[in-house]
Formats: sequence, structure tokens, C-alpha cells
Amino acid sequence: MSDHTEGNLEELIFQAEETPLLLRKKVVGGIVLAFVLVAVLYVITTAYFGLSYRIDAEPFQEWVEERGVLAPIVFILVMALSVLFAPVPNAPIYIAAGIVWGPVLGTAYCMAGLTLGSAMAFWVARRVGRRHLPRLIGHRLANRLDTLVENMGGRVVFWSRMIPAVNFDWVSFVAGMTAVPFRVFIVYSFLGMLFPTGLTVVAGDGLGRDPRITLVAGGIWVGVILVSAAYFWARRKHIMGEALHTPKPGATVPGESGTTAAAVGERPISGADEA
Repeated sequence: MSDHTEGNLEELIFQAEETPLLLRKKVVGGIVLAFVLVAVLYVITTAYFGLSYRIDAEPFQEWVEERGVLAPIVFILVMALSVLFAPVPNAPIYIAAGIVWGPVLGTAYCMAGLTLGSAMAFWVARRVGRRHLPRLIGHRLANRLDTLVENMGGRVVFWSRMIPAVNFDWVSFVAGMTAVPFRVFIVYSFLGMLFPTGLTVVAGDGLGRDPRITLVAGGIWVGVILVSAAYFWARRKHIMGEALHTPKPGATVPGESGTTAAAVGERPISGADEA
């Protein structure tokens, strides 16, 4: 990958005007505080008051078993449609899959639905939105985005799926409007979605078996957000600092003889001129 492409990627991510919602310091601090409070309340209420937060999963599991093979098929279709219609939240569906099918089958069915939905969203954007991209963001930026995706393609998709602060659904639509090949998109999407999806399904499974599993899964999720946010803040500070100290072409560099004259297009003063 060229230095120019790396620069484009860094500008796109770290010099954006707005910080992603889940990477903002106040939001991250609120998430950490909320998790700590939940953990403390769980320990207090279970240890001293004998409360149980375990959900009885048997009625749900029995109801699903009665539907036979139709149940996972319908679930996969619902999961796919939740991706295609992005406003529908996915997390409750992951948790339900964990409660009903457990961590292995639950993750498998979620991944099947997510992959199908991502493919559908990609092709909808490719067929409908691709020709409108230059109109939306300009031809120059559209070409720049295509160049970036061509060089970084799989990695951009993978990390955008892995970071908890990024919504899975819009990634499919955005990718469909760029030049990334479908096979690259679908493979890296699957790999990127696997960990966060599996983690959420495990959290749902914990609600039906041992809520401490859910608490640990939530702690891992919060930890990933903290690491992502810390890297984002440090990298943005570094990139923005470099941008401030890097002179623009033709600008005056203090301490360099003859620079000012050359920068403004003047002829350097010679001894003959002084005479």
C-alpha cells in the first residue's frame, strides 16, 4: 500500500469533523460507568439479597423446537431483513438466538442471516446507489474513495465490522457504492462480524444459564470499546499535530535563508541590488 493511500485513509478516519458516537469521551465514560454500576448492583443484589437474574429459557426453546426446521429458516430471514432495513436493531436478535439455541447454533444462524443480509444490502446499493455516489459526494471524492477501497478493500471492511462503535448495516450499503469487489466484501465482512456477533450471542446464552457469563461478555465488549477509543484519540492527536506542524506548499519556513523570497515569487536580493 502506498504512502498516499495511507494518508487518505488517515484523513478519512482521524481528521473527520465528527467523532463516531461510541468513541466520544463522554459516551465512553458513560458506558464504563454504567457497566461498573451494573456489575456492582449485580454483586450486591445476588450476594446479599439472593436475587436471581437467570431467564428460564425452556419455554422459548420448546416453542422453537415445535416449529422444527422452519424456526431457524424464519430466524435467518428475519436477521437478513434487519440488515437490509438498517434502523432495526440487531443486538436483541443476537441475544434471543443465544437464549434459544446456545452459543454455537445461535452464532451460526446469526452469521447466516447477517451474511445474507449484507449481500442483499451490498447489491441494492451497487445497483441503485452506485451511479448516484458522484452526485452525493462529488466526482473527486468518489474517485478517491474508490482508490482507497481498491488498495485497502478487505481491511477497511474487516475493521469496520470489528469495531463495536460502527453499525454493521451501513457498512454494507457504503461498500456497495464503492468499487470493492463483492467476493472481497463478503469474505472480510464474515470474518469481521464473527467475533462481535459471537460475543453478543454468548451474552444471551448466559442469561439462560448463568448471568455471570453475560457480565463477562459485557466487560469484554466495554474493553474493546475502550481500546478502540484510546487508539482513536491517540492517533487523531498525532495526525492532527502533524498537520499543524507541516508547512503548506509555498509557505515560509522560519530560519531558512531565501525561503521567503522564493515562496512569494520574488528574486532574492543580491549585492548588486543593494549597491
